[in-house]
Amino acid sequence: MVDSNFTRGANLAGAVDLSSFARKNEPPAGAGQGVVDGAVKVPSLVMEASQETLAGFVKISNSLPILVNFATNRNETSASLTKKLSDEVIRRNGAMVLLVIDGDSNPELLEMFQIQSLPAVAAVLKGSPAPLFVGDQEVAAISQILDKVVELGRSNGLTAVAQVDENAAPPTLTLPPRIQAAYNAVDAGDYQLAVKEFEAALAESPADQLAITGLAQAKFLVRSSDLSMEEVLTKPAETLQDVLNKSDALMAMGHFDKAFDAILDTFAVADKEDRETLRTHLLELFKIAGDANELVAIARRRLASLLY
Repeated sequence: MVDSNFTRGANLAGAVDLSSFARKNEPPAGAGQGVVDGAVKVPSLVMEASQETLAGFVKISNSLPILVNFATNRNETSASLTKKLSDEVIRRNGAMVLLVIDGDSNPELLEMFQIQSLPAVAAVLKGSPAPLFVGDQEVAAISQILDKVVELGRSNGLTAVAQVDENAAPPTLTLPPRIQAAYNAVDAGDYQLAVKEFEAALAESPADQLAITGLAQAKFLVRSSDLSMEEVLTKPAETLQDVLNKSDALMAMGHFDKAFDAILDTFAVADKEDRETLRTHLLELFKIAGDANELVAIARRRLASLLY
């Protein structure tokens, strides 16, 4: 089944921004060193990856498209799909690279990419993942989809070429001390400390997008960690706080459109003071979803129409 929203779209349709994931994980050895004379050095055009090694590859997606094959030993068609994808990627001479991930061993990545069944294929462009299709496909269909991914990448400035170099060094993903401390706090489950560290980073550098996005994510973790999802989603939203809680619960479950609509529906009939609270909350959710997300663009347009 092909995700037509991605293959038709003129813009990136990433489901979730992977940049924060990349920043708190170590890069794999040999994943590339950035663009040099229009080329990104990689040890191979087809590589294995996992939750622990995906981070370095995400950096490459800022220069050229990455194809991700979520494989499984539980489906006999999976190996056939991987072979077809490998052949097609190699045939494109570095226009993209292919990562093969064991879907059964990496459930967190399946959730992150919004993969519902295996085998499945996704793409990553500029740190944002987009599901492409599930199940095995004919070579002609795969070729057409990959051509569209390459075209979409180029229209978004991803014009580098992957160059095979077995001695390619890993990318550098060092972080400023405050940002690193914030991500360490997130990993330790101390979300309040993460908020403080991100706020401190912003005080030092108000335009730091890494800190801006991280602060929104950390605040969301603080708010949502104690929510009773079932209670929040089944209880009628009678107060402003109920609306905010419901939007957070929907966001945590990956229902971005419903989370945005919960706020926008209330915004349409709210008074001036409540509108500002709702608007601020919605803008934070936008940062969590990522600007590349098509649902964010749709919600932004609706917010603008309600404002003006």
